[in-house]
Amino acid sequence: MRYFIQFALLLLLIQGAFAESIEVNDFENSSQESRYLDLIDNIRCPVCQGQSIGGSNSGLAKDLREQVRKMILNDKSDDDIYLFMIERYGDFVIFKPPINWKTYLLWFTPLIFLVLCFIYLIRIISKKRDFSVKSSAEIERAKNLLK
Repeated sequence: MRYFIQFALLLLLIQGAFAESIEVNDFENSSQESRYLDLIDNIRCPVCQGQSIGGSNSGLAKDLREQVRKMILNDKSDDDIYLFMIERYGDFVIFKPPINWKTYLLWFTPLIFLVLCFIYLIRIISKKRDFSVKSSAEIERAKNLLK
């Protein structure tokens, strides 16, 4: 009986922690709700470095979710909402940042790295061929010297 009471108390304590993360949002139609869900999944939380504002429980993320909800209810477009977030938090706040002069390095560094690795691979392969040709000629010369 003692373990049952402890288990029941533990369940009561856990429910309080998860009750905070439940949000109820009223929208006029289901398209607004789907837009809301897409937007909060594509906007990065400035506090939690790898999470969207939809998956974060920080205070700022809650405020940003509420701001997105209000903007959707005021018939703002997705671009207006993204622009609002970028103006306040920079290009970092969007999971798919735009290509501009500030983000060239972010977009093109993987491609440059891939090209450099490919060039390095080609150089290693060509040197290996040269080495194997030289080594076979040297082996023949060594055989002649040993005769």
